[in-house]
Amino acid sequence: MLFISSKTLQLSPEITYRYFFSPASNPEIPTILFLHGFPSTVTDFASQLEHLKTAGYGVLAPDLLGYGGTSKPCDVNEYTWKKLSDHIIQILNAESVSTVIGVGHDLGSWFLSRLYHLHPTRFAGLAFLDVGYSAPGNRFDVELINKMTREMTGEERFRSWDFFTSEEGMMLMDQNVESILSLMHASPEIMAANLGPADKTKEWVSQGRVASTQCIGSEDGDLYLREKVAVFREGGWRGPTNWYKALKDNLSWNIEKDMKKELEVPVLVLGCGKDEMTVAAFQDQMTRPWAKAGYRFEVVDAGHWVMLEEPWQTNKLLMEFINTIN
Repeated sequence: MLFISSKTLQLSPEITYRYFFSPASNPEIPTILFLHGFPSTVTDFASQLEHLKTAGYGVLAPDLLGYGGTSKPCDVNEYTWKKLSDHIIQILNAESVSTVIGVGHDLGSWFLSRLYHLHPTRFAGLAFLDVGYSAPGNRFDVELINKMTREMTGEERFRSWDFFTSEEGMMLMDQNVESILSLMHASPEIMAANLGPADKTKEWVSQGRVASTQCIGSEDGDLYLREKVAVFREGGWRGPTNWYKALKDNLSWNIEKDMKKELEVPVLVLGCGKDEMTVAAFQDQMTRPWAKAGYRFEVVDAGHWVMLEEPWQTNKLLMEFINTIN
């Protein structure tokens, strides 16, 4: 991203983060923290970073652990919410940023949900893109999530977790990087048909199938996919899939079980009307009961990659939300 420079910060002998940071134009203007999901890197927020930076806001967006230019430890125990949260706080401290407005997408929304509760005084607001707030207090249970989506929509939506958390799945993705990335950026119908039902993701990737890139909002989708394939071909999939494994195995339960559920800062949820996996109404139901200091829910006519598909509307809604806090 030519409009903002990247930085690196070594947190320990084993862990180094790459992140993009631009300070606010004056101390009264907030800094916005962006947390990406799977499979992603900070560059998927390029439109938002440029827009907010131009408007004078501070922006800070790391490649999260296991991704892009950041370290990729193989040990799944390095991917607990406590360790991941401590990393982000160290970066904020290094840049002398005391409070932020957090923006999460996909698994980044799960991370934001825990980062807030571990460090509530560091947040002035929370914005969730596509995936809403995940309240702590219950063990993570992907089988329960599939049961709930089956009851709401008639179909299981997250059997792909079986694939993402298996050694075979990781190896198949390493062998067929373009295949899995094309599926993750395909039309909502293709994504739902091949990420929701049992064994469909494995079938797709093992056959090396490649979908048209229809959900990235760029005129040059082929270039976008090629660049992303290069990033994941170099970095591999163990780091990214460790996020899923840590969740599925409840490695953070010891700190999650006693967390508060309530959100004591303003909250925005951008549901994605075309995403057949997450279901916007479900994300609203997950979040609304816990937002105690102001809540806004909007549905954008987009699939999973809302910030890429509808950058103008995403930027507009984020700016409106930020300005209500500022």
